Amino acid sequence: MWNPYALILGLFALAGVFLTAWGLSIIVKGRKTLRWPATEGVIEHSAADADDLFPRILFSYTVAGQTYRRELEFPGGISPAPELAVSYVVRFPTGAKIRVYYDPEQPERATLEPGPARGDWMILASGLAATAFGIAALWFSGG
Repeated sequence: MWNPYALILGLFALAGVFLTAWGLSIIVKGRKTLRWPATEGVIEHSAADADDLFPRILFSYTVAGQTYRRELEFPGGISPAPELAVSYVVRFPTGAKIRVYYDPEQPERATLEPGPARGDWMILASGLAATAFGIAALWFSGG
């Protein structure tokens, strides 16, 4: 007989597998930036917008005679604390000279903070937990 709970638990475990793979890919991409070369750059604009919890930080840098301008990116899908924007503006004030880490294959891709972000492991951990829970629940339900 068809068990709808087994289907739900199976889909839950499958979603956990996809979440685990996504989290792993984020961490791998973040770790790649640790091997990127660095160059000197400058913060052109740094401000905390009252309507947004993320700061707006624009920086420029030069690689092989070509000047690039980028905005510091933050991972999507997060809800930062209100202090985040202020802490970044203090850390990266307008006019400050900074180290910019750039992708040697695509120098227009760059960051001020190489490596995985602080919360990236949470996606991987959530995926692993969902997968383990789904499989264990299926196992013990006899499904």
